[in-house]
Amino acid sequence: MKTVKGSILFSFVLLLIFSCGTKSEKKNQSSENSSISKSEVSENPELSHEGTSAICLWPKVGLRDKPGRKNTKYLTTIYFGESVEYLNETEQTEDDKEYLKIRLSDGSEGWAYEHLFALGGELAIIDKETELYKRPDIMTFEGKKLEPMDMVVIFENEENEGWHEVTSMKRDDNGWIQGDIDAIKDDIDVKLGILYWRAMEEPIEKKFELLENILANPNFKKSKLIDHVNKALYDNEEGGEAFYIEELDSFENLSSNKLGIKADMANVRSEPNTKGNVLFQLEKGDICHIIGQGASLEKVGDRTDRWYKINFSGEEGWVFGYYTTKRRN
Repeated sequence: MKTVKGSILFSFVLLLIFSCGTKSEKKNQSSENSSISKSEVSENPELSHEGTSAICLWPKVGLRDKPGRKNTKYLTTIYFGESVEYLNETEQTEDDKEYLKIRLSDGSEGWAYEHLFALGGELAIIDKETELYKRPDIMTFEGKKLEPMDMVVIFENEENEGWHEVTSMKRDDNGWIQGDIDAIKDDIDVKLGILYWRAMEEPIEKKFELLENILANPNFKKSKLIDHVNKALYDNEEGGEAFYIEELDSFENLSSNKLGIKADMANVRSEPNTKGNVLFQLEKGDICHIIGQGASLEKVGDRTDRWYKINFSGEEGWVFGYYTTKRRN
């Protein structure tokens, strides 16, 4: 009888030890898996970009609800110099273009073409003529220089001591600067520079209006860059106001492959009809390249005209001719 009880007790002890060992093993395994998961997440290089600022390099960029331009909804316009937050999501479209998911200062989120932005970096204004090298090597100078008032994004680069990588508005100039950079980074001056270049990209009528707004802004009165605005507004080879009037008159005489917007605001749609999604909007004075036109005249409300497919700063869509210089008499 004692032998039977002893056997039962021994079996119970073994079962208890085995059970505790299994639980401990599962706990250790779970802890190990958790540790591996955390390690994998922390080593993911893409996560380091989360919260990175992205600076708009183009005059106007459309924000859309989905990547690409096909079957997407236009949300709003992002302007040159505007800083947005990169949300660590990218997607490549059928035409092999990469789009970024971004958040605007007002909390709006959407997708924009990656090539039109500079990830990271600091916006600055070149103060003195500066040599631009193709690579961080003194043998790669090809005669290219940055001029005073050029706006650039300066990137930090720890691997190339004594060199700074830069890219300019619309990526017209990309390269490296040797040594210290003669650049202006003061907040007020940089904001003036942004508004200056936004103005310089506009048609002549809108350009002069925007330059005058800069001069009238009391915040810019003491900026060291205000003389550049005065020069752009009043000092030109054609003689000030006379040149201004001449340019306005020439608005009606655009080449056949261009059109100008005459309405205060004109919708650009995905299709040549009012059912097409609004991709973005054009303002009075904007000039577009014509890349196609509707096969026949169409009626919109009580107005009859032709639809034109246009390209404006890299953005494409259809605009109704009635609101443009192509309006039928």
